[in-house]
Amino acid sequence: MASPQLISTGTMQDWLDQAGTEFYLCKQCDGLHLRALQDADGVIDSRLFLEEYGLLLTTELELRPAALLAVAADLGRLNMDYPTLKVFLDLVDDALPQLVVAGNLPSGEKLSRDQFLHFIAITVEATAHLAGACRALDYLYKEAAGDAPETPMLH
Repeated sequence: MASPQLISTGTMQDWLDQAGTEFYLCKQCDGLHLRALQDADGVIDSRLFLEEYGLLLTTELELRPAALLAVAADLGRLNMDYPTLKVFLDLVDDALPQLVVAGNLPSGEKLSRDQFLHFIAITVEATAHLAGACRALDYLYKEAAGDAPETPMLH
């Protein structure tokens, strides 16, 4: 096993490149946006942050407002079913509700490449699985016109 080394955003970029994991940087935050989750239905954003305590990988899922009560009631089960993730609601007055999914690797300043890639793999896989479960339960907001309800809404 490789010995732990001091990590930086540049190191994480190199390791993601070596592993063939697509990501991009934006000008609004310090996170590395992961395409593996970013492009999934219902996902608003998925970012990897280097914090002073270690790594934080967050993914925000956009919830249907009508599903909010069901999701709130289901939070305990979701957190039990996905023990490597922290799952919670984020409610803001001027936006749709979100389900925030977070993976956390407390490592301090040092980490080996294998530890980093293992954390990314298990967190991305668990988050994708959780997002799929939320889609199957009809918790997520659907933007596409083809996903509109078949019955018209009453005015």
